[in-house]
Amino acid sequence: MEAIFSNDDLAMEILSRFSALQLSRFKCVSKRWKNLISDPSFLRLHHQRSQLRGITTLLIQQRSDITGDRLGCRMSFFTTCGPFSEDDRRVPIMIRDSFPAKGVVIMGSSNGLVCCRSRQTLEQPMLVIFICNPITREWISLRPTNCHVGHIFAFAFYPFGSSSNKASCFKVVSIQRQKYDQNSYSFVIYSSETGKWKTSMEVCHCKDDLNENKYIHIKGRFYWLTKKQRIITFDLEEELSGVIIAPGPMLRYGVRNSDCLGDSDGYLHYACVDESDLRVWMLKDCHKLDWVLKHQLNLDQFRVEGQVMTDYLQFSIRRVGCLPKDDIFAPGYLALGILNFYDEVIYMMRWGRLESYNFRNGVLKRHHMLHAPFLDHYNYVPATVLPYSATLAANGVLKVKQNSID
Repeated sequence: MEAIFSNDDLAMEILSRFSALQLSRFKCVSKRWKNLISDPSFLRLHHQRSQLRGITTLLIQQRSDITGDRLGCRMSFFTTCGPFSEDDRRVPIMIRDSFPAKGVVIMGSSNGLVCCRSRQTLEQPMLVIFICNPITREWISLRPTNCHVGHIFAFAFYPFGSSSNKASCFKVVSIQRQKYDQNSYSFVIYSSETGKWKTSMEVCHCKDDLNENKYIHIKGRFYWLTKKQRIITFDLEEELSGVIIAPGPMLRYGVRNSDCLGDSDGYLHYACVDESDLRVWMLKDCHKLDWVLKHQLNLDQFRVEGQVMTDYLQFSIRRVGCLPKDDIFAPGYLALGILNFYDEVIYMMRWGRLESYNFRNGVLKRHHMLHAPFLDHYNYVPATVLPYSATLAANGVLKVKQNSID
């Protein structure tokens, strides 16, 4: 073993295949191992390998109200089934235990870091943003000052620097209606490089209301999905915004449907379910707005009867004390909502159960959540489902705070 690890290149090749949690412990083996695992070239190699392995787990949160402030949030986690180590299966528990405050609202996940905000209640009216590293349990808190922010925040972490800076950094963007113009949106940016909040001069004119938890960050751009099938874009470096019309037929009022944004191979995707089909489009060129229909599935293959429907009805009765809406008993009704699209996998809830469909191999998989058997189809805000990938590149970025915020 010592002979093998005497060669740094060979040692890096072998160690880069282990999980971030395992490598955090391997640092204790010797000073040489610690220096090797902390080397920037090794961190970059391990980060690339981690992305090839896929996500470690999913963050799942269901709010009881629109913002998650008044009635709190039910939160649970599950681990995706795959060729992961026992350490990877512990990650969901570590994430749950890493938040420095109770009842936080999850905002985003990026390259091993998680962004969430405090609930604004009568007991805790001050808004606090938390950036957490579940693997190391490091976290910092941010309080927006001298700026007007809302309750929708987007997050991006650049472990190897952004285009303007080679040092690792993260950014938080708040999007909200302007104080004196309810037909446009303003942007407030926090950068770890400056440690300050800055109100952008950019204004995006759009009358649509935003979905509370449907945004994505791809290659330095943020995308927010509105409730009228438009997408607000914001370029972080240039601080320029725009509005993109989502592809496909307009969703008719009164027809149950759901849509979401996604990322696969660094391209923006838009997924939508209507009465008969599930469709996924890819934006080939964000400048030419060239959408391509990439996948289309007939929903008949997802229709189920019997015990699955019965289990969900019993859950609904226990939760709210009555049956769901009458349309659930209509012939051929399908309780299905899509929640996220990532790396050619669509995550959805079907009759309250969390499932995924892999477009690469056509496999439909059911996932088991911790502490929650079902998701609620009739929440005003759909469940938040975010991919999380543990990576060593996030270690040491945050400074540990000794105090806690209740």
